[in-house]
Amino acid sequence: MIEFLDSSALVKRYVPEPGSALIRRLCASGEIAVSRVVFAEVAAAVARASREGGLTDDDRDRVLDQLADDVDAFQTIELRRAVVEATRPLVTRHPLRGYDAVQLASAMAIQGRGRSLRFWSADSRLVAAARSEGLRAQIPA
Repeated sequence: MIEFLDSSALVKRYVPEPGSALIRRLCASGEIAVSRVVFAEVAAAVARASREGGLTDDDRDRVLDQLADDVDAFQTIELRRAVVEATRPLVTRHPLRGYDAVQLASAMAIQGRGRSLRFWSADSRLVAAARSEGLRAQIPA
């Protein structure tokens, strides 16, 4: 089973919040997949946590280095034309933001290859859209 982590789920690996223990266990023992956009979104969340006092600058830099290593190690879905164009029907069927639609389209690309996949997101709207599209989807809590 591939565990697909959107940005709101993956950030829990690096910034302590509800669901962090679960995501850390998945990352330690499972096959993880992400969309390429996860790097920008998680890096922004980590930088924001540092600016707001939740992380020191040294911790921020360590986490960003770990994020880069992790994205290299994870199965990463690249932002190719087919993935981006697959967002069109998703945004017309569901109230999704742009990168959320990219995350969902990336997960659907993996499932389209016949792989068993579970989609993780802390965004209940995105989880509902994923379920509507036939994915097994969960909120990490």
